[in-house]
Amino acid sequence: MIKRNFMIAGLAVLTCALPLSAAQAADYPTKPVKIIVGYPPGGTTDLLARLVGVQLQDRLKQPFVIENKPGAGGGIGADAVTKAQPDGYTLGLGTAGNLALNYASYAKISYDSRKDFTALSLLATMPNVLVVNSKTPAKNYAELIAYLKQKEKEGSFFASTGTGNGPHLTGELFKARTGLNLSHVPYQGAGPAITAVLSGEVDMLFDNLPSVLPFIQSGKVRAIAVTSAARVPVLADVPTLQEMGLKDFVVDAWFALVAPAGLDKGAREKIDKAIAGLSSNEAFKESIRKLGATPELTGGAELKTLIEQERERWPALVKQANIKF
Repeated sequence: MIKRNFMIAGLAVLTCALPLSAAQAADYPTKPVKIIVGYPPGGTTDLLARLVGVQLQDRLKQPFVIENKPGAGGGIGADAVTKAQPDGYTLGLGTAGNLALNYASYAKISYDSRKDFTALSLLATMPNVLVVNSKTPAKNYAELIAYLKQKEKEGSFFASTGTGNGPHLTGELFKARTGLNLSHVPYQGAGPAITAVLSGEVDMLFDNLPSVLPFIQSGKVRAIAVTSAARVPVLADVPTLQEMGLKDFVVDAWFALVAPAGLDKGAREKIDKAIAGLSSNEAFKESIRKLGATPELTGGAELKTLIEQERERWPALVKQANIKF
């Protein structure tokens, strides 16, 4: 009799727990949601995370808090996302760097971008832009090449926002394709890298357009070329590297929203619906365009395909260009 009472009590608890779990999923989110960014504050990834966070907060009626965990080409932040509970309260702002390019530049990575994330949606794409200090005598691409060749004996330097990330690999590819003797100088994020260009510590920098756009617009740095297939409207007078003779030199940075693998179904549905709402929000898309980016709200299936394609592409490019780390 006692045993039977325990069984009945256990069934009663289980029966009560099931509807509660369903209710919790239906009510998501009931507390603040964290978006982990694997890069320092002030850079492109951080700016986009904050734009997206505000929009999701408006739609899901809970604070979306940005947490920066820079290091290892965005890998520290990406790893933190994979180790979080898949309950929808930890998301990540992933990039071409920590979801794909890192596999071309790091011998060992603690996560697998093919299986350790729930792909939610691509958010935006943008080119990298080659900039120099506005006081540099080179006014265009041809003059820059001549200037860097002239400086080879004393040394020419290009900055990046961190070893192994997109801007770094873009610089290495540029070095390989032009045959220039350039030395790489990595910095911890966009801010210090741009400061190095402004101070004359380095000769040039490739970086995501949003990070350097204010400095281009203020005249502190000069844009020499962009890495996209076509010119970008916000810098319509700046040519592409393809136009300058570097055939097939197309490098687009991209940014995406991800979550830990096995994301709770109820949370996934709510997040997907909120992202779908952003697709028709012209004010939000215009705010992305003002950064120099193109809004690309594709959904999870397309993002998974992109990650796969980029993971295959970059090791081949690194090998072809004989880039060594």
